[in-house]
Amino acid sequence: MAPMTRPARACGAALLLWALSLWACAADPVAFLADVRGEVTLNGGARAPFLAELQPGARLTLGAGATAAVMYVVSGDEFALKGPGEYALAPDGVRAEKGPPPARRASAVRPSSAVLVKTSRAATASLRMRGGAAAKPEPAGLRYPVDARVSTLQPTLRWDVTPGASVLVEVTEADGKVVFKGRSKGPSLRLPVRLEPGRAYAWRCLDDGRAVGTARFETLAAEAVEAAERARGDAKGFTDRVALALLLQDLGAAQDARELWIQLSAERPDLPELAVLAR
Repeated sequence: MAPMTRPARACGAALLLWALSLWACAADPVAFLADVRGEVTLNGGARAPFLAELQPGARLTLGAGATAAVMYVVSGDEFALKGPGEYALAPDGVRAEKGPPPARRASAVRPSSAVLVKTSRAATASLRMRGGAAAKPEPAGLRYPVDARVSTLQPTLRWDVTPGASVLVEVTEADGKVVFKGRSKGPSLRLPVRLEPGRAYAWRCLDDGRAVGTARFETLAAEAVEAAERARGDAKGFTDRVALALLLQDLGAAQDARELWIQLSAERPDLPELAVLAR
């Protein structure tokens, strides 16, 4: 076989670099930006977005007074960074090139890289197209759960109601069997009975004989409910609650995740990505 010419070798090298760049773009992130405050830039570019996907070799630059939290997807290790400083990501941790070394802790709440990528890209794309508008007001009637899968067996039902009214609440199984029927004053009620995992239910409210609304919901399978409950118990701080919201999405409890995004967005109006996820 004839030896490759210099142009052919150069072309081959270029093709290899192109293929490697495509692989890097397609690879799952090893970590993500779970919190960011102040002036934080990624890879010498613009503002580092909340939930940014991070690969080994990524660089974060923090201005004076800025902070950031990097959470690794597989290990759950979280690294707290403080500015001013420059930091580089390795496959297993973050190292300081300038500034104070990052504080490391283990998080017990670990969402998958797949749901992270999906959520991060959806929030970023929506920001580009819509400018990160606030959550839209919901129509009057039932609030939660509405045509959703829930991650608890004793959900807190919520609805719109006339102040001071006594509301009749009824929950039934798919075959019409009543599992709870009782009255409540106010806009919510935590079910006093424990539902079955992996079951479909319907519920309705009557306010002085007027139907507030009717909706359906489904409980997650037992393993998913247990995973969600463990994660709730472990989610103490902001970054853990971010991971919890991602985990709830991963489990299929989209409305539960949105409820948490709404809470986080109210706490952190400085993060426009949260306002997008709360819609």
